Amino acid sequence: MMEGIDVSYCQAGFDFQAAADAGKEFCIVRIGRTRSDGQQELDDYFVDNINGAKAAGMKLGIYFYSLATTETEAAQEANWLLDTMHEYLDGVSLEAGIWLDVEAPCQLALSPAQLTATVMSWVNTMNAAGVYVGIYSYYSMFNDNFELGSIPGYVPLWVANTASVNYLKVENPELNIPVWQYSDAGNIAGINVDLDVWY
Repeated sequence: MMEGIDVSYCQAGFDFQAAADAGKEFCIVRIGRTRSDGQQELDDYFVDNINGAKAAGMKLGIYFYSLATTETEAAQEANWLLDTMHEYLDGVSLEAGIWLDVEAPCQLALSPAQLTATVMSWVNTMNAAGVYVGIYSYYSMFNDNFELGSIPGYVPLWVANTASVNYLKVENPELNIPVWQYSDAGNIAGINVDLDVWY
């Protein structure tokens, strides 16, 4: 089991060496997002964060904040991510995964079948390029807004569940849930940060 963190522009100026010294072995960095106008953009602190985590010897991962509500929009997000990974991450090992962050209010309006099909469009576009990926969301959204049985077992799930137990994993032992974000109130060197565990 490994302890880790996830970061974005919210952790500007973060001390990654302090995190590594505190036993955090991996870091999942927000690479970008879709804006409200439907266009994708790089996280303002992506380069600083990925370089800081790498310099501290942490295992690296990335995530992308989605606003996709159709399969076409999800494929657009995937293609932007593939291009951006090629620009910034060629030759970089992403041992802590590549994740789609699915938690936007606009996505809650979709039926579970629609949301699952939308997210799987992103997964399939990434997979077709030889890039294997996972899905991030929070406990109640996974439970209420996805068709979990329609997500193939080769697609890992990263769940946010601020509790003493990873309830999604306990209640669904058949699912592939290797990562648990168990706190959004960590503090390392004076900066608040999400805390994760990798089984």
